[in-house]
Amino acid sequence: MATIKEIAKEANVSPSTVSRVLSGSKKISPETTKRVLEAIKKLGYVPNANAKGLVKKKSFTVGIFVPASPDSPFLNFFFDQILTSICSVVYRFEYDILFAYTQEEREEDLLKRLVESKKVDGFILLSSREDDFAIEYLKKIDFPFVVVGRPRGYENSVNWVDNDNVKAGFDATEYLIGLGHRDIAFICGPSNLIVTQDRLTGYKKALEEHSIQFRNSYVRFTSQKSAYEAAIELLTFENRPTAIVCMDDLIAIEVVKAARKLGVEIAKEVSIISFNNSAITEILSPPLTTVDIDISNIGHSAAELLMMDLTEPKKTYKRLIVPHKIVERQSCAST
Repeated sequence: MATIKEIAKEANVSPSTVSRVLSGSKKISPETTKRVLEAIKKLGYVPNANAKGLVKKKSFTVGIFVPASPDSPFLNFFFDQILTSICSVVYRFEYDILFAYTQEEREEDLLKRLVESKKVDGFILLSSREDDFAIEYLKKIDFPFVVVGRPRGYENSVNWVDNDNVKAGFDATEYLIGLGHRDIAFICGPSNLIVTQDRLTGYKKALEEHSIQFRNSYVRFTSQKSAYEAAIELLTFENRPTAIVCMDDLIAIEVVKAARKLGVEIAKEVSIISFNNSAITEILSPPLTTVDIDISNIGHSAAELLMMDLTEPKKTYKRLIVPHKIVERQSCAST
């Protein structure tokens, strides 16, 4: 691979001039800059990322802050899809990615170390929680970041991307009501996640609007690991629900397992609707009705917001609401 000295010789300039061109200096004449860039192209020179970072005082790295949870996020279809879309944008800007994931009790230390060591130029936070330290801390020190999720309390003062999860929860529940169901359970995610709270709010609103009594006994807060046990409990009630709203497709898979274990026929005896529309929903038996939240769009939008903030910093904040839609398959049926 060519060196700066070889580029300088080819362009008939000094190595320091080449360095200034690489750092984007405006003190170099257009003619000289053109000559250096032509030499770079001819010799196939690739700037060293560390050196480039030292010159511009940047790491050219984006941190992806992944929330700690009882389940590995890297086995979750949502994170798989959103990370793929984020990477496609970040790499286009010639930035690298650093995944920040640790136990909940070490999150604060990890975040501060990454900021103070200047290992990243900005963060994408893949969740929004109650009393979220990451949002509070990064906002306080004015560090670039984007939240995937509604940052409650900071809706107008940070960049964020999300669905309207209250409406999504409402629509999923109303879809089941439209099929004649009135005994509808909801297996949620962790209770401290804003997305859980918003979808639960939508579920309650749909029940209220259709004059259906809300029952605490029909609501379970779970992780993927505990969803199976929650489904077993609900499906063995004397007055068991005829339909279940699931927080995501992974939880729905556990509900399917529980129903099969108990000999409860899906659709005929219990209808199931979930969220995310991951690839596995089409190959389940029966295929799963789910709310498509357009994960790729969420990831692309979050990454583009952050890269805009890093390349053209402005003190304006954007919130993007990505539309959702129900994808009807065979896991739901009329009563």
